[in-house]
Amino acid sequence: MTDFGKPTDFSGRGQSGAHGPSVAAVKTALLLALLVAYGLGFVVLYPLVQTSAAKSAAAGNDPRFFVGS
Repeated sequence: MTDFGKPTDFSGRGQSGAHGPSVAAVKTALLLALLVAYGLGFVVLYPLVQTSAAKSAAAGNDPRFFVGS
């Protein structure tokens, strides 16, 4: 019988590139996505609210009249 020595351990092999993205990278990507969504929501909703406020003011229901009353 031939003794070949210790068996080769492959448990740690190939793990250096197999890790997913870091926690900081995921948090950064999530924050960026939320900021972009907030900006898009502002761009979409601002004209709608402005139009609604203009119609309300033209009808005599200007919100500035109710402040401080």
